[in-house]
Amino acid sequence: MPKKIEHVPADEFMTLDEIAAFVADAFAAGASGDSVPKGRLSFGAKLKQLVVEIDAD
Repeated sequence: MPKKIEHVPADEFMTLDEIAAFVADAFAAGASGDSVPKGRLSFGAKLKQLVVEIDAD
């Protein structure tokens, strides 16, 4: 079963610091550089959520 790393912003939209923390957490959990994250955007195209699934192997 894949492991899911998910980050949502502390405020309404994600900051660069929050994106960097997401990337660091994903790599620490075993994601590779070719893992493809999924994101959710606001109507104004601002990032509201990031998720990546990592194989548990």
